[in-house]
Amino acid sequence: MKRYEDSLIPEDWKKVARKDWDRMKRNLRDEDAEAAGYFLQQSLEKYLKAFLLQHGWKLRKIHALHDLLTEAVIYNSALESFRKLCEHVSGYYFADRYPPLLFPQNLLVKM
Repeated sequence: MKRYEDSLIPEDWKKVARKDWDRMKRNLRDEDAEAAGYFLQQSLEKYLKAFLLQHGWKLRKIHALHDLLTEAVIYNSALESFRKLCEHVSGYYFADRYPPLLFPQNLLVKM
């Protein structure tokens, strides 16, 4: 059975992105900002991958929103306006997955 991470179908990615978006909202209601930030990053990553796949992008294992956005801007330059958001949200992915001692304090994102 194929995992969604291997799917080349944009709708598969959108479905999982919506699920992560709902998880983000649920964690915000539960006042778990770290988990909410993580699922926000996950949702944006999957929505960007869905967008790119719709435009013929070759699926790669990549988590950096900045890099995904750089590729997405090729197809829609208006997406450039989300650059700062993507850079900010990318910090949530690492902050929730790794112990704080592995990162200098200035790289951790306060929520």
